[in-house]
Amino acid sequence: MYEKFDLLTFLSGLPLAIVLMSIVFLIMWKIGKKKRWFDERYKKVHEKARSFSWKATTVAILIVWMIVIVMEGPGLTFFLLTGIWLVHMVSYSIGAFIANQDN
Repeated sequence: MYEKFDLLTFLSGLPLAIVLMSIVFLIMWKIGKKKRWFDERYKKVHEKARSFSWKATTVAILIVWMIVIVMEGPGLTFFLLTGIWLVHMVSYSIGAFIANQDN
């Protein structure tokens, strides 16, 4: 680890950033509801965007997974990526099941 890197400062800044982002999100959500930004077209566009994002993330995880296996072998990084892959695919399965129940 870097000598000048202060882990405590880093760890205290991360929750602060999450709190600030949450406040900005809530303010924008209230403004958007008043101005009716979140109509059916908005939902359709963002569903499609999330779908593209999910596919890109799937490809990225597979590529990084292969690189880690070739470069480092079965180490901590490999198992972390395996865990991310499992969460990614299990969450998709649950989401598909729920969406299938709704339609």
